[in-house]
Amino acid sequence: MDKKKDLKSINSTFLKLILKHRNQIILLLILALLANISGLIIPRLLGNYIDYYNQTKTIDWSNILLVLGGLSAFALVFTVIQSALSSFVAEKVGTELRQSLSESISKQTNLYVVNQTPSKLLTIFTSDVDAVKNIVSQGIVTAFSAILILFGSTFALIQIKWDLALMVLIIIPLIVLVFSQIFGRIGSQFRLAQQNLEKINRIINESIVAASLIRVLNSQKSEIKKFNHVNQASKDINLGIVKLFSTLIPIITLLSNIATLFILYYGGKLVIQNELSLGQFSAFLSYLSLLITPIFLLSFISTGFTRALISFGRIYEITSAEIQTPNGNLKLDIKGGVEFKNVNLEFDGRKVLNNLNFNIKAGTKTALLGPTAAGKTQIFNILSGLNKASSGEIFIDGHKIQDIDSNSFYNQVGLVFQDSIIFNTTLRENILFKNIEESDPETLEIKLKNAIYTAALDDLISSLPDGLDTIISERGANLSGGQKQRLMLARALALNPKLLLLDDFTARVDISTEKLILERLFETYPGITLISITQKIEPIKGYDQILLVMESELLAHGTHEELINKSLEYRQIWESQQSSEN
Repeated sequence: MDKKKDLKSINSTFLKLILKHRNQIILLLILALLANISGLIIPRLLGNYIDYYNQTKTIDWSNILLVLGGLSAFALVFTVIQSALSSFVAEKVGTELRQSLSESISKQTNLYVVNQTPSKLLTIFTSDVDAVKNIVSQGIVTAFSAILILFGSTFALIQIKWDLALMVLIIIPLIVLVFSQIFGRIGSQFRLAQQNLEKINRIINESIVAASLIRVLNSQKSEIKKFNHVNQASKDINLGIVKLFSTLIPIITLLSNIATLFILYYGGKLVIQNELSLGQFSAFLSYLSLLITPIFLLSFISTGFTRALISFGRIYEITSAEIQTPNGNLKLDIKGGVEFKNVNLEFDGRKVLNNLNFNIKAGTKTALLGPTAAGKTQIFNILSGLNKASSGEIFIDGHKIQDIDSNSFYNQVGLVFQDSIIFNTTLRENILFKNIEESDPETLEIKLKNAIYTAALDDLISSLPDGLDTIISERGANLSGGQKQRLMLARALALNPKLLLLDDFTARVDISTEKLILERLFETYPGITLISITQKIEPIKGYDQILLVMESELLAHGTHEELINKSLEYRQIWESQQSSEN
């Protein structure tokens, strides 16, 4: 029942998408009508010319060429206009679908995106959108033209010799029966093909990203084997589709040939008996050919529509998904106070965060300390709005986080992720990623200067050949880990944030550089609230508050001195780190 409802919703939404461009599509159909009229007129004209010649034994070639040439030129002009307009409409539809997908994904949680997988989303953005575009650019007009020719030629056959036409038209129900049997199986094959394409995209992406590791570990053979497996599966699926078509087309060809033989035999007898003129017989054969052509076209277009609906269903799954992070209306000047009340987070029934309660005062330095997989990054994701808590409440300066306008929130919060996200553009554009369209150049320059100074990027910029205009390679391959982290910090600081969140920033920055950065941070951005995720105690000894998170729970909180005295777990971490350093 749910699947039927989903299918109904998908079909309804697809129809709305088409009707949204109804004016252009109506114009397309009018152009197709005008372009196909000549094709339906020409066989009858030729038949009349043949009968006229049989009666008079004379023929006016100039008149024939003028009429037929004029009809052909007429059809050509409207076909060209129709082709250009259909491409324009298809590009508009493709743009709207990609924009709708982008907006939907941008409003979802990080967990939702991870569960959908980047390879699936990439396939939807490319292959699935293209499938819908193709049916808009070619399918609608082609289907309309095929139906028009089908009914037009049927009408012409009946008009010429209705009893002979009815004997021939019996093949149409047989062809429809063949279609219904085969296309039900083709739809499931197309779903498998799209799913397998996701696997291919994922493996290719992983192989490119991990190319150096694969080479070092000499794992090329296993990666090639993995790729060959999904590639072979893709071939098998597509060959399955081809096999279904290979049975469809011969059956239709056989039925059409039987109809043609029938006409040649009985129609020829009628011509000999003078019950049918030679011109009418010629026109009848031409219309019979016209009748078969749209049937072939409809078979291919039906496949296109099947694939387009499957692809649109995958697009609809993303665009209609419930938004997990609703945007509030409160535009707030953030000071940086944070409070978690009874916050829980579950993934697939597994507790990731368990009943967290803590308070962070505005303008203070707070560290989230704990081992790997303790849940620290999930606190970061919830606080930054990337994930939504399963239960409990999060407050920013006493206001529920879901009530705050997301644009207002992100314009005042700086985020430095654990994984460096570097763009293949200039150093300047990487830092000013959010502020690149700042209207006041003086303000922009001040933000840039402060961010560079605080992130200690001065030496790096001065060493680069083109300074801030140096192009950073893809994924920042020409930068060290520490340089990428400081670049990420500069990008966050260019917002002039009131709240700064650092996820394991100390992992790639040495202690002396981190100390310099912290000194400059509170010098350049007085009153900023700092929340830093870390596994090392030494860099955070002077913080106002340390939250010890272990096994998804908050075990203790306080200053370094307080935790040394009251928390056994904290003291053990401190002693183990001290002994490893010595």
